[in-house]
Amino acid sequence: MNFFTKAKDSIFLVLKGAAVGIGNAIPGVSGGTIAVVTKIFDRLIEAITPNIKKLIKNLPFLIPVGIGMVIGIFLTAVALDYLFETYNVPTQLFFMGLIVGSLPTVMHECKKERSRISPINLIPFLVGLAFMIFLLFASDGGSMFTEGAALTLRDVLVYIVMGFIAAVAMIIPGVSGSMIMKIFGVYDSIIGAVSGLEFPVLLSFGAGAVIGIFAASGIINALMKRFRQGVYCLIIGLIVGSVPHIFPAGFRFDAQGIVGIVLLLVGAAIPILMELPSRKSEKEAQSAES
Repeated sequence: MNFFTKAKDSIFLVLKGAAVGIGNAIPGVSGGTIAVVTKIFDRLIEAITPNIKKLIKNLPFLIPVGIGMVIGIFLTAVALDYLFETYNVPTQLFFMGLIVGSLPTVMHECKKERSRISPINLIPFLVGLAFMIFLLFASDGGSMFTEGAALTLRDVLVYIVMGFIAAVAMIIPGVSGSMIMKIFGVYDSIIGAVSGLEFPVLLSFGAGAVIGIFAASGIINALMKRFRQGVYCLIIGLIVGSVPHIFPAGFRFDAQGIVGIVLLLVGAAIPILMELPSRKSEKEAQSAES
């Protein structure tokens, strides 16, 4: 592999990481789902490991993805306030389209090893769906922190715990880590800390997130190897159940509503179009084998 090929691959990984970072920063959108759509999910959970030798070996993959995620999260944190404040309905509907449009890709992954879905795997689908419906009614929109108050030891511990929980949620396709933070009342504080570069908050939250990512990736990797179709059925349930979370409240058929519907269709088309080249490659490979 020559230098230019490696550079091109690294740039694509940065862009995919940025897409995952953007998804992780938006309530209702799953960074894990975007990782599935961009075809880096399986490799990502395998690469994140407590095994030092394996971790070092995977650094050429993890570093560009990590850089992209940081860029995506930071840019999104800066832009989100403006977009949701000024164009809330079109923005929400665009991201809703991305979620809905990801379903064909996840269904394809679900049926990769077996063309038919086993009836027993309807159970994880229903569990995922029920969990998301529960989350829909669990949030009261409150905050765990007093605005403008100095950071206390209790706050630091809460940020570490929330970082752990959010990181676990962020790498599970269909689950929005930002939505979980919103439910626990820390989302606004974290977004403000990212855009304002409040390092004590970021370090506390980041420490919990790193622990959460390493803890969850091994479990998810093991489950994917043993119960791949069941895990993807759970993911489909989580994705379907996440749609009501992001539908904009107070939607009306005014100018923003019409633009929002157009953007919903555009958003739904993006993951489907992204999937076409890999589907074509798979068909060509199958034809070559036969």
